[in-house]
Amino acid sequence: MLHIALIGAGYWGTNVANAIERTGKGRLRWLCDTAPANLEALTRRYPHASASDNVHEILMDPAVDAVFVVTPTSTHFDLGKRALQAGKHLFVEKPLTTNSAEASALVELAEKSGRLLMVGHVFEYNPAVCTVGELIKSGELGEVYYMNFERTNLGPVRTDVSALWDLAAHDASILCSFMQDAPTSVTAKGQCYLNSGIDDVVFATFIFSQGIAAHVHASWLNPSKVRQITVVGSKKMAICDDLDLRQPVRIYDKRISMPPLSQITGSFLQHKTLVVDSGAVVPVVQSKEPLLAEVDHFFDSIIAGRKPRSDGVSGWRVVRLMEAAEESMGRGSAVVPIDFTGK
Repeated sequence: MLHIALIGAGYWGTNVANAIERTGKGRLRWLCDTAPANLEALTRRYPHASASDNVHEILMDPAVDAVFVVTPTSTHFDLGKRALQAGKHLFVEKPLTTNSAEASALVELAEKSGRLLMVGHVFEYNPAVCTVGELIKSGELGEVYYMNFERTNLGPVRTDVSALWDLAAHDASILCSFMQDAPTSVTAKGQCYLNSGIDDVVFATFIFSQGIAAHVHASWLNPSKVRQITVVGSKKMAICDDLDLRQPVRIYDKRISMPPLSQITGSFLQHKTLVVDSGAVVPVVQSKEPLLAEVDHFFDSIIAGRKPRSDGVSGWRVVRLMEAAEESMGRGSAVVPIDFTGK
């Protein structure tokens, strides 16, 4: 049984605490938060865990195997650095840090200390998202042409990070996971409506070296809650709708079948017949909760001594994507090359 310290007992921290205990592989030893009300509420639920607002006290406990940092993004680097220096395995909620230099420093520190660093990109552990990833990997969709990601809702509005860092970071991690690669450039546009200097809505287009495009629309100022991914391939197309509990993934046997140019004549009807539509199928998708699967994966990685799926390097990569998108937004949607030579 792994002994766990949880730093951050707010809304998401409460969910993480629940997942930690439910895995059967981890047990909360410490709960930490600067808000007495948050700490008191979570302590009532887990009376076997000690409570403290003193991070140093927690990190000096030799019985603690791993630390979960579920706090505002601006605190991730300092808390993560202290946990790794104390010899603890580290789980940090996304995004890993607010800049790639700090993210790289944490990755290097984890490597030097021989401890695991995992980033909470929870949607990489979503069964529906994993199913689409397997469709791409197996080649069933054919050559991927482009992807479209839509993540919108009316709130919750944050003031510590923009919709880019809060919402689009999820899709940045997914699109990298799908392609097993990282984009080479991005162009982005954001708008601030509610709080000055904090973008509520963002549109970003990432381009891979093969020419594959991934468009991301993220907003917490939208009338509808949408979590949808569309992947268009040369053979088939797939839609992942995270809010459709019955049929979260649909595979469409639709494509454009282009004959040689020499066989194409000029009538509209002949061009129209090149469209192939053979209907859709709904694959079986397992129902394991993404957060539970994510925490379980972290514990399994510690026990087996292997690199987790959303490791520190992948977390650093997402931070680089967000930095480049933010630069594009600041330069009037200029095309910004993405440099990954820093790590």
